[in-house]
Amino acid sequence: MTAVEVPDTLRLHPEHGAATWRALGTYVDVRTTPDAMDAVVDLVAGVLDEVDGTCSRFRADSDLSLANASPGRPVVVSPVLAGAVRVALEAARETDGLVDPTLGEVLIGAGYDRTYALVPGDDPSPASLPTRPGSWRDVHVDDTTVTVPPGASLDLGATGKAWAADLAALTVVERLEVPVLVSVGGDVRVHAPNDLPPSTQPVRLGHSLADLEAGGDELVVHVGPGGLATSSVSARRWRRGGRQWHHIVDPRSGAPAGGPWRTVTALGATACAANTASTAAVVLGEDAEGWLADHAVAARLVAHDGTVTTTPAWRAAHLEDPR
Repeated sequence: MTAVEVPDTLRLHPEHGAATWRALGTYVDVRTTPDAMDAVVDLVAGVLDEVDGTCSRFRADSDLSLANASPGRPVVVSPVLAGAVRVALEAARETDGLVDPTLGEVLIGAGYDRTYALVPGDDPSPASLPTRPGSWRDVHVDDTTVTVPPGASLDLGATGKAWAADLAALTVVERLEVPVLVSVGGDVRVHAPNDLPPSTQPVRLGHSLADLEAGGDELVVHVGPGGLATSSVSARRWRRGGRQWHHIVDPRSGAPAGGPWRTVTALGATACAANTASTAAVVLGEDAEGWLADHAVAARLVAHDGTVTTTPAWRAAHLEDPR
């Protein structure tokens, strides 16, 4: 991984083995042993910088943008992007296309064509929503190239942050042999060397970072080795052509996912597996409970009216703080 400078937004809490900063357009939270804090921060920052440089849809020089600019032709890319695309395609296969990495053109047409902080809150321009349902099946990736099918554009937003958290956590354990929690925009991976006893980390759940910072409704859960992710329709919202949009798109319609759920939190073997399940549940709407139960996913679903539903696997895991 490339070496990077310490992020300007870095906030270190060495006595707690914790650090926070911003990267990939979102917040990053890292926890580890206090004596390893500096080395872990340097390593995680390097991993995230590499992911941003290769996988960002908003950087013209990224490998992802270069691949999108040459539809139908194999483009030489870094192993980082090749790995990210493989993970995204696996999420599409596991959900039968409910989590689709080829919705870039839809998001661009809806106005999400730049870093979210720069997206106008209310743009009267009509949305242009080209979509080719199922085109993810025509994406080809190998160790050195990615081929994007004509008429489609890759967007890794549904899996990219979670995959970055997984990659960072795995890299820390492999190189530094210390336990770590890495959260990228709320997609959490907990990992530790095999010779250490498993432990849990407290994680706060909320509808959005703004809600948590404002002291709104929250829940503390205890996460062991593996991943946890929350998908929400509350965090990234804007209006385009008189229509309310958010960043979770239903690939079956090309429209923002509807349904009863404001947030869905899921557990998985990895952060990416957890995020795949939580995103699919938001897209499925009223059918989410049955799908999650059929796949034995531990999940907590919060409706727009505040009603909370949990799956059998969530209840059996005893994750919630009893306070």
